[in-house]
Amino acid sequence: MKRFVEVEQALLAQGVRLTTQRQLVVRRAVAYLHFSAEELVRDVHSFDASVARGTVYRTLTLLHDAGLVEKHDFRYGPPHYEVTFAKAHHDHLMCMRCGEIIEFQEPRVETLQQEVVGRYGYRLLSHTHKLYGLCRVCQRLDPKGAVKAPQLHVEEVVA
Repeated sequence: MKRFVEVEQALLAQGVRLTTQRQLVVRRAVAYLHFSAEELVRDVHSFDASVARGTVYRTLTLLHDAGLVEKHDFRYGPPHYEVTFAKAHHDHLMCMRCGEIIEFQEPRVETLQQEVVGRYGYRLLSHTHKLYGLCRVCQRLDPKGAVKAPQLHVEEVVA
């Protein structure tokens, strides 16, 4: 609940009008670590079926534009979103079979990337670090079993 209030206050401070339906979308979004837009649509509909799919997508865009939600392309399946407001930087591990996503922080990776940036004279503005593999559970199921092939995807745009 605290996180919802913080995100709501940040939106209001940016002049975003929060209707009852937008509040529901925001409340449900902050309940997840990572979610696809369609997962959020289904979740919101379980609370209020009258909320239009477009309202969910537009609210996600508002959250993204406000810098409160980050959109991740995890290569396998649709983009995922993450409420990053007041959240420390982290990187991701993703299981290519079950889709599990683990957040991690590794100071040695951060140090190494700063060294690389310096070597080439760049000023780092942003980065993402995503590692793909098989989680412990999926490795035990069938280590030689089928792994999800990369899927090209286009996010549905709803006006």
